[in-house]
Amino acid sequence: MMRQITDFYKDRSQKLDLKSVKGSAFSLKPSALSLFSIFCLLVLSGCASTSDVENLKNSVTNIQVESINQKKEIAQIKTDISNILKDITTLKEYSLSAMKESQSSILTQTSDLSKELQALKGRFDENKYFMDKTVKDMLAERELQQAKMTALENELKELKSKISSLSSENKEAPPAQQDHKDTGTSQPDAKDQKAVNTTDPQKLYDDAQIDFKEKRFADARQKFEKFSKDFPKHLLTPNSFFWIGESYYADKKYEDAILAYETFLKKYPKHEKTKGAMLKQAFAFVEIGDKKTGKVLLEKVIEKYPNSHEAELAEKKIAELLSKNNAGTKSSTKKRKK
Repeated sequence: MMRQITDFYKDRSQKLDLKSVKGSAFSLKPSALSLFSIFCLLVLSGCASTSDVENLKNSVTNIQVESINQKKEIAQIKTDISNILKDITTLKEYSLSAMKESQSSILTQTSDLSKELQALKGRFDENKYFMDKTVKDMLAERELQQAKMTALENELKELKSKISSLSSENKEAPPAQQDHKDTGTSQPDAKDQKAVNTTDPQKLYDDAQIDFKEKRFADARQKFEKFSKDFPKHLLTPNSFFWIGESYYADKKYEDAILAYETFLKKYPKHEKTKGAMLKQAFAFVEIGDKKTGKVLLEKVIEKYPNSHEAELAEKKIAELLSKNNAGTKSSTKKRKK
């Protein structure tokens, strides 16, 4: 009977539940107490032999040793878990640090690329501006040369006609009349030449263009005004009205330029130079200090001619006005703080 009891408790000790370490640690003490109490009952009842007592003692000792080993294993497991948690924390910190450094590097590279892009854009705009200016200067020079060539051709034609008329008169007239003409016909010829110059619209327009290119703005304006008055239905008459405004603007008479541009815009609203007149009129308003009206006209140029060179110039002028306005606001704020 004693052996059966001992075998029962041995089997029970081997089937201890190790799923919960703490539970298994504390379940050993009740088993030992139970064995001890059974042992006491057996001794009191006189049923236990010496070998049974020894076996029971050995079982209790084994259970205690097993309990100590389990405690050591639990302590080792706790140590391992603590080390794993430390490794996980270190790994997280390293990952976060690496991610922050990577993000910082990406942001720095993005900022550098953005600065390089802005610099390239600025260089492109600058080169485009100089190219446009060069092309404009070349076109203006070409127009000037063409005007000079036209003027020379007209003068050559006049000289040829004059020579031919003089030669025919010399052939037909008697000798006395020829002597008289040789001595006193220079002044009438000059008057005739002047009359031809003022009655030839192309000659008058070309002369005005030459005066404008050579910065004789008052003379150019006078000739353009005469052209528009004497030849109201000529193909170049709209251009003459436009160049009247340009001569005032170049002469820094901005109020007169505004009125001249307005006359052109009312007379020829669909002309090819309309966008240029609107742009220069806006510039003239800015020059006289009316920046609000100038900005409105610049926005109108952008809205009406969005893909034109005048629209680009209008956008740049608006940006310039806004930057000056912001700079003025900052300076006034600093003065108030002082």
